[in-house]
Amino acid sequence: MLLYLGLALAIAACARPQWGRIEEPVFDQSREILIALDLSRSMDATDVKPTRLGRARLLVSGLLSDLKGERVGLIVFAGTAFLQSPLSSDYEILRDFLPLMDTKYLPQGGTDYTALLNSALGSFSQGDGADRFLIILSDGEANDDTWRPLVDKLKERNIRVVSLGVGTEAGSIMPDGAGGLIKDERGAVVLSKLESKTLRELAEATTGVYADASSWVNLAEIIEQTVATGRKGAFREENRVRLAERYQWPLAAALLLLAFSYWFEFPVRPKNRAIRLAPQKAKAPANVAQTAKSAPPPLA
Repeated sequence: MLLYLGLALAIAACARPQWGRIEEPVFDQSREILIALDLSRSMDATDVKPTRLGRARLLVSGLLSDLKGERVGLIVFAGTAFLQSPLSSDYEILRDFLPLMDTKYLPQGGTDYTALLNSALGSFSQGDGADRFLIILSDGEANDDTWRPLVDKLKERNIRVVSLGVGTEAGSIMPDGAGGLIKDERGAVVLSKLESKTLRELAEATTGVYADASSWVNLAEIIEQTVATGRKGAFREENRVRLAERYQWPLAAALLLLAFSYWFEFPVRPKNRAIRLAPQKAKAPANVAQTAKSAPPPLA
């Protein structure tokens, strides 16, 4: 009986009984941030330690540590661009993706800002109740200027660009990943330099901020200048009512009954019994009885 009652209460606990109401404050952050990470071959240059791409990954990690509640997504781009991680408040997803990002991740080389901006425009939400920020980490080497008509669309959507130029004006030769150096068609070693013009124009046209990331960038100040100054993207606090979880009570009773059942009902333990043997009568040895029968009668 204890076993059956315990199992019944355990099933009731799994059904998650709820009664009573609880009011709790809920904080909502309406700011949206898309991080665009350049994965072109030039990001393997070592003029910024450990590499340009390595510095960009460190900057993204620091940025995620400073953000509080914003919805963040990740776009990767080179000769093409696509949304790697949609907007979400779960930063652990981005932290899992970052170590996997390298210059071999995308099949098409180059730096296509047109594809980047088109991907960003399609990745932000369509409503008007959020501040939107596009953070670009790149060395700025663009393929062409076809991205310029898209700036007006960024301004219409209130998307501000925060550009981080990763690299130096002196530049660095580009390793090929096999211990050698990348060479052009004439056999000369390719020198990659930071081209900040495109990044600066994007930031200025959208009332954003440009920062040189060749030295360590104080991301807290950049966030204060851009993300924290949004007009619509303030924290919003409201009280929500939910039913209280009450599964703990039947679960505690079920565990108690199952413990008593194990002790008293299952398994059946053998009990010690006192065994008494009945007394037996003494018998004469067989050889003594035969000797008495064969002996001659006594003399008179």
